[in-house]
Amino acid sequence: MREVGIRTWLAALAAVAVAGCGGGSGDPASPCLRGSWVAGVSELCQGRLVYRDYVYDDYGAASPLPSLPPIQAGNLSPAAGAARYPAGAENTADLVRLELRLDGDQVRVEFELNTLYRSDQTIAALALDTDDDATTGGGAWPGLGISSAGWDEIHRFDVGDPATNLIRGSFPKPAGKTWRIWAVTAQANGTVMNVAFRGPDERASARGVGPGGSFWDDRQAAALESGDITEFSATVDVADLEKGVTRGMDVGPGLHQRVYTSKYTLPPGEGVSLHGIPGRHGDTGFPCEQYFHYLGKYQPYGIYIPAKPGPHGLQLVLHGCSANHSSLINQTGMQQRFGEDLNRILLVPLGRGPVGWYSDISERDVIDVLGDTLGQYDVDRNAIFAGGYSMGGYGTLRFGALYPQWFAAAVNWVGFTGDVLNTPVPGNPLAGQGPDGAVGNITDFVGNLRNIPIVNLYSGADELVHLPTALALQGAFAASDVVHDFYIHPDAEHLTYAILDDWRKEADYSRDRRLVDPSHVTFRTDPSLDFPEYDIKHDSAYWVSAVRGRGAGYVDVDVLSRGCGLPDPVFELGTDAGAGPAPLVWTRQFRRVVGETPVPVANRIEAVLANVSSFQIDDATACLHDGALSYHVETDGPVHIDFSDGRRISLDAAGTHEGTL
Repeated sequence: MREVGIRTWLAALAAVAVAGCGGGSGDPASPCLRGSWVAGVSELCQGRLVYRDYVYDDYGAASPLPSLPPIQAGNLSPAAGAARYPAGAENTADLVRLELRLDGDQVRVEFELNTLYRSDQTIAALALDTDDDATTGGGAWPGLGISSAGWDEIHRFDVGDPATNLIRGSFPKPAGKTWRIWAVTAQANGTVMNVAFRGPDERASARGVGPGGSFWDDRQAAALESGDITEFSATVDVADLEKGVTRGMDVGPGLHQRVYTSKYTLPPGEGVSLHGIPGRHGDTGFPCEQYFHYLGKYQPYGIYIPAKPGPHGLQLVLHGCSANHSSLINQTGMQQRFGEDLNRILLVPLGRGPVGWYSDISERDVIDVLGDTLGQYDVDRNAIFAGGYSMGGYGTLRFGALYPQWFAAAVNWVGFTGDVLNTPVPGNPLAGQGPDGAVGNITDFVGNLRNIPIVNLYSGADELVHLPTALALQGAFAASDVVHDFYIHPDAEHLTYAILDDWRKEADYSRDRRLVDPSHVTFRTDPSLDFPEYDIKHDSAYWVSAVRGRGAGYVDVDVLSRGCGLPDPVFELGTDAGAGPAPLVWTRQFRRVVGETPVPVANRIEAVLANVSSFQIDDATACLHDGALSYHVETDGPVHIDFSDGRRISLDAAGTHEGTL
């Protein structure tokens, strides 16, 4: 099949990037209309100094004593800073953007906050070294418990506008040709929570439960603990402000946080919910139940950019339950194996919190992160890979099944199946009886992965995704036509792979995989998985689209085009055993292609349908040309099959139908 159909799908995905988002790392000259940015950049826009910060990084100074994670469900999401807000004021000193400009003989400043509920709950302060001499002035900032060297004047603003989340102020234009500037935001009691001008290389070093943090606040927390923020500043040439200069900042490779502007928010439209907004299952209180914690329009994601030039591949690394958007890609092994060795950009969406489960607004976040990245970086659209750990493994399987046309291959580490009581017993009699946060049981959707080679890694001693669950999924793969490796490591537990930080065999499995349009599409969907409020609909796969069911429940399309003359694969299902990485041993189930059966080109489709009222075929991508088109359709009820050139097959009853259109 031709790749044009795939490129069409991925162009549509990239189109979800916010209109007007200028400047990824390859576009440093467009800083004025950024709807997304690499956090920590300082730029000039038409004579305005603009600093764009990290978001959800407002945790203040580190503490010598261990502190609880900021989110109740985020045990694997510690912050380096230990300061916290009074109840009801969470996130109200989280700086998003700082702008400084000249207005005649005045300097105008504007601090945009992520959250602001009352006009008097946040302090914004700014200090300037105006004589270009670090040995003069400086010292403590009154009432804020911090210091910096060399400042000559300080300005403090403590009245904000909750309608816009802005704190604005002005002061007389200082003397001097260059100014060195520091800025902070603090709670009303003077506790500094967020420091500006930290640059794009702030650290998020925590691997699980620390040390360090996972919110890109390591250096900030250490500086605030010491009380000295001198290292975090921006220097501006006053002439650039006077002349209206525009100058972007080029960001190099490595680990960064990006922030995009979402069209979607959760009530009240801003802020952080420590308990979480309940998902579809309600406020059950079960461990790892679905909740959404990050509510506003500014949403961060973790990104690792390899050192080699593009075009890059793109690897999703969806985080697990209680983790966040720095998970795994802040580890050297992951960066090397998947980032540098395979030249892939690594992405970790926050997913609206530690337990979003990649459905509903959490699913929307993943879609928008993919779209933002495709819109900002040089990405090979035929080398996009799904992947994730634990809850993220579930997300990998779910995204692969519901959006198969996006991915060349997938990696699933100890992914939950969607039901805590899945068993390998035929018929799965206990399915649906256990509490969990998932929306959809992936064992019922494995067939959708027909064209996505996938490697799965599970553990015999897993305390969370237990072995019977893994065996149930292994059985579903064995019964399918999906090319896969399925490893079980008898001595491993849930976090073993993250602790070892090796990843060699799974990286090798996905090496050189390419996304192409297939001749055979298997697609199961269910309208109950959709979420129209967030523009989420699962009705398309490759050259099949607009799938509609006749009733509730699963809707199954299995359709084969003979138009491109692609051969039918010959599969081998087998098992073996081995070892590696040390100290792990493993058993493996595999299905691989070992041959092919030639098939003559024919203007023909063959389909098996269940609960399908209609769907459409892109005849160009499926290589179905004008003229007589033969069909073989097995259906359990009336169905319409539309073609993009206007032709239609209409079948009025259940049964097996042969004909020519």
